[in-house]
Amino acid sequence: MGNVECLPDDPALRLKILSKAGFLYFGAIEDKDRQLSGFLEVLVSYHGISKLTIAKMAGVEEQDIDRLLANPPEKVEIEVKYKIAVTVMELRFWLKDCESPI
Repeated sequence: MGNVECLPDDPALRLKILSKAGFLYFGAIEDKDRQLSGFLEVLVSYHGISKLTIAKMAGVEEQDIDRLLANPPEKVEIEVKYKIAVTVMELRFWLKDCESPI
């Protein structure tokens, strides 16, 4: 374990910093398909964007979205996955201010 004495005393701020550090660490070692699936799930569940809407925006089939949302994510062609990932990044960028801060 590292030295946490350098962190702020405020528990909320400390938790926020540790949460972001954990996200960076686990983001580097986590399966990228599962990570994309998680971001996609936020758009569908939290923001209420339909799978059909995301599929149309990405230029893919709704079944491709379903495959990525499966647990564990099912295999999707790399070109399709790329289109979905770009759409997910774009939507998350525009909607990030609507999400609760960590």
